[in-house]
Amino acid sequence: MNDTLCDLRDHYTRNLQDYLAEAGETNLHRAYELGRQALAEGLGILEMASLHHHALATVAGNVRAPEEMTNISKSAETFFAEALSPFEMAHRGFREANMALRQSEERYRSLVENAKDVIYTLSTDGRITSLNPCFETITGWPLADWMGKPFAPIVHHDDLPVALEFFQRVLRGETLPIFELRVRVKSGEYIHGEFTKTPLIKDGQVVGVLGIGRDITERKRAQAALRRLNETLEEEAKRIAHALHDEAGQLLASVYIALEGVARNVAPTASHQLKAVTVLLDQIEVHLRRLSHELRPTILDDLGLVPALEFLSEGVSKRTKLQVTVEGLTIGRLTTPVETALYRIVQEALNNATRHAQASRATIRLEQNGHLIRCLVSDDGIGFDVPAALNKKGDKGLGLIGIRERLNAIGGVYRIISAPGQGTTLQVEIPLEAQDATQDPVSR
Repeated sequence: MNDTLCDLRDHYTRNLQDYLAEAGETNLHRAYELGRQALAEGLGILEMASLHHHALATVAGNVRAPEEMTNISKSAETFFAEALSPFEMAHRGFREANMALRQSEERYRSLVENAKDVIYTLSTDGRITSLNPCFETITGWPLADWMGKPFAPIVHHDDLPVALEFFQRVLRGETLPIFELRVRVKSGEYIHGEFTKTPLIKDGQVVGVLGIGRDITERKRAQAALRRLNETLEEEAKRIAHALHDEAGQLLASVYIALEGVARNVAPTASHQLKAVTVLLDQIEVHLRRLSHELRPTILDDLGLVPALEFLSEGVSKRTKLQVTVEGLTIGRLTTPVETALYRIVQEALNNATRHAQASRATIRLEQNGHLIRCLVSDDGIGFDVPAALNKKGDKGLGLIGIRERLNAIGGVYRIISAPGQGTTLQVEIPLEAQDATQDPVSR
């Protein structure tokens, strides 16, 4: 018997003797503390029963009368029960914890099995180790067809390098942003998925990957449709702009020639009236050119985004009190949808600055970082409460619906930074590598 058990046996015997002699609450409290100490030392109920039997035998060693022995045994039962109470509480706690754990596992299992997203795990060698039923619903593949198989063959071959790179980064413990991959379904087609991945860690080591995938094919189709709609609208705007510039310009030129002919045949006293008409025609010509440019600036098609924004800024500065500057560059020409979307968004932001912000200065800044284009339009105006404005029904007055739809069509996002008295910044970000993927979300 080890020293700890010997000490406990001696303490138990002495305290049982004191309890039988005094029968006080203090002695029962000592029994409870002895039970706690035994539990902490790793003893079980059998060891406690052995301690009690030894102590009872020691106390009753000199007792001869049966009635006295019966009374001692009954009193000792109360002491023994109090010593066992910590074991009962511990057992009850374990039982409640196990029940809570089972309930938590059942809830987790229910969430996984009924989730609308694919939840899966991968081993460190890239094999699929678990899949929830949503995988069958979305892809048509039976779960058994892919369990234990490498994940690579289900990924579109053009997206596989990205998928493998992100897989290795997760195994290194990195936290990844949301990313997109095309996944092969049983019919042979590919659907677009939006994925998140996190490392599975055990004992401080990465032992696999937990992933969640969401089918965004319909979203991609909607983006392709919005993109085509915007392109159609831009083509119509281009047609109208050319009509205003060319056809209306030709008509004005004819009017000028006709007025010159009239001027030669009227009295000198009427010439000042003709000059007044000419001045009005000059103003009409200026407005037509401006309207034509705003509908579809030819400089955007011919020279690109930065020259078009500079031309737009000059026009706004001339017509209003807002002084606009353009900063930053892009690396070469961007795709037509991106250039058009950014031009229209900046145009709307400057319109807000002149109509609502009471601003005196505005800055347009373009930044390109790898495959991300960022555009910031800032003004020094009165600012506004952003949450209140965004929650306003219909986003009236800010043109945010148009901005949001243009960005949705090309996979971009925006953010407004403002507060009363602190000016406003519209920040737009567009991932350039996503532009090709918006053309055909299924067949590519």
